Amino acid sequence: MTKNQSKLVSSYQQYLPTVLQEDDFLGQFLLAFEKILSGTSKTSSQEQIITKETQNPPGLEEIIDNIHLYFNPQQTPEDFLPWLANWVALSLRNDWKVEVKREFIQQIVGLYRLRGTKAGLIKILSIYLKSSGFGEKVEVFDQFKNFPYYFQVQLTLNDRDPEKYWRQAKIAKSIIDIAKPAQTFYSLKILVPTMQLTKPSQVIFPFKLFESLQNQIFFIEVKINFPENNVIPVSQLANQLIIQLQGNLQEIIPDSSEKIIDNQSFSVKYKLNSQHIIENLSDLNVKLSNRTDKTFIGDLAIKFYFYINQIEFSNTVLEQPINLSTVLKICRLNGAKEVIEGNTIIQLQGNLQESGMRITEYIWTQPYQFQTFAVPPQQELHSDLTAIIDKIELEAIVKVNQPQAVTQDLLNKIIVRFKDDMSEVHLFTQEATIENNQITIKRTIYNQRIIQSIDKLSVNIKNINNIDIVGQIIVQATLEINQRLSSYKLLEENFNIPATSPFNILEICRRNEAGEIIIGETIPTILGTTSQSLN
Repeated sequence: MTKNQSKLVSSYQQYLPTVLQEDDFLGQFLLAFEKILSGTSKTSSQEQIITKETQNPPGLEEIIDNIHLYFNPQQTPEDFLPWLANWVALSLRNDWKVEVKREFIQQIVGLYRLRGTKAGLIKILSIYLKSSGFGEKVEVFDQFKNFPYYFQVQLTLNDRDPEKYWRQAKIAKSIIDIAKPAQTFYSLKILVPTMQLTKPSQVIFPFKLFESLQNQIFFIEVKINFPENNVIPVSQLANQLIIQLQGNLQEIIPDSSEKIIDNQSFSVKYKLNSQHIIENLSDLNVKLSNRTDKTFIGDLAIKFYFYINQIEFSNTVLEQPINLSTVLKICRLNGAKEVIEGNTIIQLQGNLQESGMRITEYIWTQPYQFQTFAVPPQQELHSDLTAIIDKIELEAIVKVNQPQAVTQDLLNKIIVRFKDDMSEVHLFTQEATIENNQITIKRTIYNQRIIQSIDKLSVNIKNINNIDIVGQIIVQATLEINQRLSSYKLLEENFNIPATSPFNILEICRRNEAGEIIIGETIPTILGTTSQSLN
């Protein structure tokens, strides 16, 4: 560099004629362009990502030279990750950490060829757990003889913080839903460091869904209501209005039937077993026949009765007016032995002619169709097991009445879980919804699990507050009947759960070689709070 060049305001001046190189105004003018195009650094800078915090940013020439850095998931700025993810057809969750997003973008292309396989599912979950700092232990069990499309996923977390637990559970579930084959179903089990309530303060309310298949009973009641101006005796109409219950285009022979007559209606109540329902889930109907000599106008109502938790529930599956033409006509024979039809009884004088009745061509009405339970997508679970119900949504609502001052922290220390006798852990339950003084949890059980835990369910409420809790619990079941969702109350109980000392709530335990639980040091940490966690 010459002496004159060292005095230049902008290095671009050296490319000008000599007479213009000493013009300071022109140098300041060119300096603005130099900062944009070439930068002002006198030495070549290292490769770097340019952010809004970067001091003395390089010029466009150097930025273009380093543009490859923006395509590296591990180096690109966080704001650039969604754009980069679109390149590889990846949707990023907002609740993922930045490290998780970078790792998925980097490895997702290679994982696409494993999509829908056991190895692919394990790999994806391992990447997520490892990037989130929870280790990478993932196990998938799929060898279930009677359930060919069922598998279990088991994850291990090294932190029992409830907030982290539920966040990871939701994310893991969303990953599994995307990665699993469409025809399969699964359960998710999350292992955490073992903790035990040393002085459990809890109440347990057992309940059941249905009886075992061979013991299940159902009723279908077909009721005909008469108009207010009806003058025909009810008992006569009950004998002349004929009801036939059908399924799959043939008459259903019930276990028994009962005819019930009151002032303005009569009904026939059919007792059915599980086999009747299984064989006719998609096609149930009722046909009527008016064997009177007059048109009948009235109303038809069909009710379906079933039992959940040994409580009888009913659902009206059909209601509509009916107008039934008579299907019996009084007939007589003429001298040529031909049948002469009429609509009235004619009293003949003199020589009596042979008379009789003949049923007309159309004995039955068109079928009045209805459904009971929705047909499961996979009804035949195996050769000896058939599903009646696809799924049931259980909902537990816990309302705290005392103490009068119900705070968020107090509700966080009330644990509500559904439990069955099939495993040592609670059923996977969605995160509780807390509103005012009420805690609500929901759990959807599909047909395979319904059969496994059909009469072995309970709802558990644990109190780890240092104050007594008084309230009420309601358990409801929601299922689809006749193409409509209906909810039924299975249980309603009051409870009073004593307080638990805050210094004797959690203990770290371990099992010895004989499988016995060895109680360890007491940890004065409250499980379930948002302000404290187990380290």
